Amino acid sequence: MRLYHATTRANLTSIQAHGLLVSKADAQAKLKGCWLATASNRSWGVLHTIRKHKAQLSDVVVIEVTVPRGRLTRFRTGLWYTTQDVPAAWLGHIIDGAVFGASASE
Repeated sequence: MRLYHATTRANLTSIQAHGLLVSKADAQAKLKGCWLATASNRSWGVLHTIRKHKAQLSDVVVIEVTVPRGRLTRFRTGLWYTTQDVPAAWLGHIIDGAVFGASASE
């Protein structure tokens, strides 16, 4: 499945090198995993990242991720998670948050 992960630009180099690691999930989270959104919910991911990390839109990036369906659990409509690491090889395009924000408002 092609899904999207929003994160801060500060995390991008590490994610590109190592992938999305469950060990980096919020220690306080009830459900630890790598969270991914469908194309129609990318804006939710961006807003969530801005709020959670107190970041600016220009500090956010959206990473396209291709994950086998068998590794995913649906949380709710448009939102999925995996409790397994997502290898860097599964990462695709990276969309700048500011560019994404401009395209989302059109």
